[in-house]
Amino acid sequence: MVAGITVADTQILLGGVFKGTFERRALTVGDVEVEVRRNPDARDDEAPSNDFVRWPVQVETEPTTQDGEAVAVEIVSRILEALWGVEAQAVAACDFEDELPWKGGIQLLGSSEPE
Repeated sequence: MVAGITVADTQILLGGVFKGTFERRALTVGDVEVEVRRNPDARDDEAPSNDFVRWPVQVETEPTTQDGEAVAVEIVSRILEALWGVEAQAVAACDFEDELPWKGGIQLLGSSEPE
């Protein structure tokens, strides 16, 4: 989940990171498909808070092969770091959060300085 950047700007950013082009809302990165879309649970009348499930942008990754599962941690890590690098808020919600930087970003919520 992402706040502080639009869907379009997220696509531009990640297209540059992975040196690819989004076809509709999806970008293929090796054996992983990355999709960027508006979060259907977002509330336009709310300012972003620590309730990241309501942040306006969703980035979904889906392995297309078993090899994709093996590189998912690396790809999601790169996505998070790119978003944090442009000062967007980003938190991953996945089965491997503990393997990601800042536990997928959850350690950065409510903290002015990373631990």
